[in-house]
Amino acid sequence: MPSNHERDWSTTIMTYSTVIFAIVSLITAYITITSWQTQRQADRPYFSIKGSPIIEIERNITFEFKFINVGKHPATNLVSNTFVFDQSLNVKPAHVDEYALINDIPREMTTQLDIQVDKQLVSPEEGKIHPQFIVIQLTYTDPVLKQTYQQAMYIKWAGLNNGHQQPLIHAETREKEKILNYLKQYHI
Repeated sequence: MPSNHERDWSTTIMTYSTVIFAIVSLITAYITITSWQTQRQADRPYFSIKGSPIIEIERNITFEFKFINVGKHPATNLVSNTFVFDQSLNVKPAHVDEYALINDIPREMTTQLDIQVDKQLVSPEEGKIHPQFIVIQLTYTDPVLKQTYQQAMYIKWAGLNNGHQQPLIHAETREKEKILNYLKQYHI
């Protein structure tokens, strides 16, 4: 028959084993829940520009962007706020607009955004259009996660020089703070 000392030692080992097992179980549960939440966030809707934007210059300047939902969840209540303004950041915006979509945008579905700017607001002389910033702010809801997300895209257009249309490129990181200050200045 085991002595009291042996039973105490056995009880202590069992208690420590149970505590260690409980801690390992809690850590495993935490990692599982965190991984599950991360995966759910990774499935959220997210918009990417599909293809190269099209620029048409006639009486107005039209920028045509196609966005695709590359997330797994649909997007609802998509609202786009668009701003076009001179890269000098010295004049009022040439374009400020908000557009809201009624329909849901499921996974891998494309939606189009056209931004029209009055050519006279950005073209002081024939054959020349000053370089412009284009800011697109998207706000939408994930109906699965019931969360609202925002995305902002900062784009530069070098304009029209000697009648030649220049390409659209992404704005540089160092320009973001100047753009945000400009938008605050004009209460947008």
